[in-house]
Amino acid sequence: MKLRKFGIIMAMILLITTISACSNKDNNKDTKQNSSTESSQKNSTELSEKNPMIVDKDNKEIKMLCEVNGTYFTEPTRHGIVYKGGSAGEKAILRGLGDEKEFHQAWIDFGAKGGNNLTDKDMSVKPEDAKSIEGEKVEAFIEWDNQEQIPFSDIVKATEEKPMDLRFGGNIEGAKKHNTGCILCLDSCSAGILSDATWPGGAMANDLVKFYGDENVLPKDGTKVIVTFKLAE
Repeated sequence: MKLRKFGIIMAMILLITTISACSNKDNNKDTKQNSSTESSQKNSTELSEKNPMIVDKDNKEIKMLCEVNGTYFTEPTRHGIVYKGGSAGEKAILRGLGDEKEFHQAWIDFGAKGGNNLTDKDMSVKPEDAKSIEGEKVEAFIEWDNQEQIPFSDIVKATEEKPMDLRFGGNIEGAKKHNTGCILCLDSCSAGILSDATWPGGAMANDLVKFYGDENVLPKDGTKVIVTFKLAE
């Protein structure tokens, strides 16, 4: 009789221990899943090479991770930012780590209207026939190493200084056709998603102006920087 009672007690202890162990295992699993979810949510709001572009639809704002290309401290270029995967990825003051086509789609999702008023022919006309890009006005700012944002125009030197007038040119057909990766051009462009309406198409080709990255403002070659774009108020 005593042995029977002892056996029942031991069985109950074993059952309680098993249930407790399973419960702890499930709790640990839930904790790991929650931790993984929180980590994923956190990473989705932090810029990195794996997550190079953050789109804030509520505020109609885009942040993109870029790299300084020191080549254009001394050589002229008409490219402000070009996606590194594009054919012109090494021809800009900044290599954009975000894709220009995804960048374009973000503006469309914001409800922005592109100018789409230039063709390839407009890039090689005489200065008197040149046209400027149209589209909604855009503001761009840059920061790095936890420094305060400054206007994008502050990092560009030009042989003739004029206020920058960035526009959402649109130009997705040109972007797809040429696959240059152009995100921000420093004169009006038929393939760049954004470009500066201050200078008409072909301005640099016609020797009206030359653009450089300002080595007295920008950090050294290869430094990661963050560029923030938003529709102008």
